[in-house]
Amino acid sequence: MITGRMNDRNPNNSQLRIEQLIPHGGRMSLIERIDCWDEHGIQCSTDSHRRSDHPLCHAGSLSALHLLEYGAQCIAIHGGLLAGGSRPGFLAAVKNAHFSIELLDNIQSELIIRAKPEIQDKNGAIYQFSIGAGGKRLLEAHATVMYNQS
Repeated sequence: MITGRMNDRNPNNSQLRIEQLIPHGGRMSLIERIDCWDEHGIQCSTDSHRRSDHPLCHAGSLSALHLLEYGAQCIAIHGGLLAGGSRPGFLAAVKNAHFSIELLDNIQSELIIRAKPEIQDKNGAIYQFSIGAGGKRLLEAHATVMYNQS
């Protein structure tokens, strides 16, 4: 079994590891911590939605639609951890997305992002993911990821 736990809650250390696994860096690296993971799934957490300089903020608000980016980054982290390094690919589709909010502006709790692969092979994967905060489910969806072939 492949497994891991990032007990180091220092955002700088976790952020460096995360930025090696996703195609974003700097402020666009939205997830701050990898809480736990194994081949069956991953849980990450972050407070980045509360940053005043959030890169996806528009007119002073952060749309719940941007939770899709949080889910995609969590999935990319999981794929990279399983592959032993960055696994380039792209988000091909999102289905069955159910949002319980419209804006993230009033969410004061950290976001908890969970993703688990339902189908995986060398070409891609289908993940179920959910995002919650303060005990409330904010988003549940399925995502199809296609990996670049080298």
